[in-house]
Amino acid sequence: MSRWLALLIAVIGGGIAAFAAAIGFVAVSYGVLWIYVFGDDPWPKWVDPVLGVLLFAVALGVWVAVGLLIWRQLVRRPG
Repeated sequence: MSRWLALLIAVIGGGIAAFAAAIGFVAVSYGVLWIYVFGDDPWPKWVDPVLGVLLFAVALGVWVAVGLLIWRQLVRRPG
């Protein structure tokens, strides 16, 4: 398999996994904060920026990790 094609597949696959992880992270984190921490009271102003940074970090980490796993599987050298 061409290394460029393997790179493209790894980047796209990692991006899809990162998108799914980002959706899950937002749903779980806001759900936990709403049910167990803040409830219906007004939330502090720091929550959105902090969760935005954490969302970016989680998505980027998943993208890199999954992309690297896919890349290693596709360019594995025989022997």
